[in-house]
Amino acid sequence: MKFILASSSPRRHQLLSQFDLDLIIKSHAFDENSVDSEKEGSEEYCRLISKGKAESLCDEYPDFPILSADTIVAIDDIILEKPMDRLDAIRMLRLLSGREHEVITGVSLSYRDKNINFSFIEKTLVSFNPLIDQEIFYYIDKYKPYDKSGAYGIQDFSAIFVNSINGCFFNVMGLPLSTLFQYLKKFDLIKFPLSTDDLSDSL
Repeated sequence: MKFILASSSPRRHQLLSQFDLDLIIKSHAFDENSVDSEKEGSEEYCRLISKGKAESLCDEYPDFPILSADTIVAIDDIILEKPMDRLDAIRMLRLLSGREHEVITGVSLSYRDKNINFSFIEKTLVSFNPLIDQEIFYYIDKYKPYDKSGAYGIQDFSAIFVNSINGCFFNVMGLPLSTLFQYLKKFDLIKFPLSTDDLSDSL
């Protein structure tokens, strides 16, 4: 079965490739600025954006399941999305330094042909070590995390910033793989590739 991934994120594409899904990558047509981050709570804000991304492609692809996601970082009821520039990235990492924050991902699945319109939220708590400015400057200047919520990507050099994680590691990368896999099974959109016969043959 072919899936539409309403995201141009190479990280989400890479993560989903572990499911051996037949993916068609499409940029969504949803205006993310139409959702007011100050009006909505962080979880609802994230859910509405992921839902909007998926639904923006429903008319074009009614016969395919559409997956979308949106990931934010939240601390002190402040939503940290992608930094606008170097100063904004510095501000974000200084705010996260030595403290715990939430990484929240909203995931949506829309499949008009099967009347599926479903969203869920995954949260992971991440605790940062205290950061010195030299570490922050080096990271930003070398890795340029301007496409990453909270101005860091746990899969790169900024892994050294992390003191502890409580929850799904892959959620911090942008997609909670385990929870998503369970829902895809629930909706009968994915099956474990090995049959009983295949399993017995491999023993």
